[in-house]
Amino acid sequence: MHAPDQIHHGSRQRYDIRPSLLIQKLPPPERIAYDRAMDFGKVSSTNGIDFSLPPDPPANASVFNRRPPQTTKPNVLLGLPVWTHPGYVGKIFPVGTKSHDYLYHYSRQFPTIELNSTFYGYRTTVLEKWRDTAPEGFLFCPKLPKEITHDLRLVATERATQQFVKTMEIFGDKLGVAWMLLPESFGPERRDTLLSYVRAWPRSIPLAVELRDRRWFENQTALEELFAAFEETATTPIITDAAGRRDVLHQRLTNSTVVLRFLGNLLHPSDFTRLDTWVERLHEWITNGVTTVYIFLHQPEEDHTIELAEHLADRLRTVCGIETQSPQRVQRLTQQQFF
Repeated sequence: MHAPDQIHHGSRQRYDIRPSLLIQKLPPPERIAYDRAMDFGKVSSTNGIDFSLPPDPPANASVFNRRPPQTTKPNVLLGLPVWTHPGYVGKIFPVGTKSHDYLYHYSRQFPTIELNSTFYGYRTTVLEKWRDTAPEGFLFCPKLPKEITHDLRLVATERATQQFVKTMEIFGDKLGVAWMLLPESFGPERRDTLLSYVRAWPRSIPLAVELRDRRWFENQTALEELFAAFEETATTPIITDAAGRRDVLHQRLTNSTVVLRFLGNLLHPSDFTRLDTWVERLHEWITNGVTTVYIFLHQPEEDHTIELAEHLADRLRTVCGIETQSPQRVQRLTQQQFF
C-alpha cells in the first residue's frame, strides 16, 4: 500500500488535470472520499442562487466587545487544498518543475496549505521533509484523520488524538490551525460527544471545526449552544461558502480567528463577486478585532484557484489596505529573449 502522502499528493502528477480522471485513478477509499469532497455544495447551474452573505449574528458583537484594542496588523493567509496539481506548472511553478519540487515552489507562492492528506494518514519522516522544505513563516493546517472523525466519530479517540497532536508538533512554528471535517450525518444528537472532544483538545494547537449535517443549521438553538461552547474552548467554527449549501454560511465568530473555505464554480463571474462581498465582510470583522484569517480556495479544477487568489489579494489591498502573500505568475521567455 502506498504511503498516505504518495496517494494524496505524489501520485497526482501522473494524471490529467480533469477531476474525473483524477478520481478514477485514486485507490478506492480515497477515491470515494475525494468524490464526496468534490460534490459538496456542487451545482450544475448558478441561476437563482442568492450569493449574498447573511447578516452577522448578534453574538458576534459580544465576541468583538471582549477583544482588546488591535495593535498589530491582521494576518490574512491565502491557501489552496493541494500543492501538487500539474496545472500549476508554467502558471506559478517554473516550466519543467518536477513533482518533488512542487512544495518548494508552492510554499514560496502561498503562506499556508489546507493539508488534506493527513485525513488519510501521515508519516513522521514525510512531515519532517515537508517542514524543512517550506520557508519560515509558512503554516501547515492539518486535517484530523478520518479514523477520528469518521470511523470512531470522536468516541474513544484519546490514543489516536494524542498520536496526531504529538506528530503534528513536528511542524513546530510552521504549524497553523488544525481542523476537523465532521460527516454529513454528524448532527445535534452528537453535540455532547463533540463538546467533550473539543474540551479535551490541547490548547497548544488551535482547532477549527466544519459542520455539514443540515440539522445543525435547521436548529438555531442547538447551533448557538454549540458555538457558545466553542467560545469557551477557543474553537473556531469553519465557514464554508458553497453554491449549493448556503446553510453552512453561518457567519458566527467565536474568537479572533476566521477560517473560510471558499468553493468556486470554474471561474464563473459569481466567483469573483462573491469574493468581493467577502472582502467587505472581512474588512468589518478585522476593524472589530479579528486578527487572523485563513482563506482556503477551492475549484473543481484546482489550477483555477490561482485566478481567485490573485483577485482576492488585489481586493484585500484595495479595500482593506492589507498586503497578503499571493501567487506570482511565471514569466515565460519569448523567442526574442533568447537572442
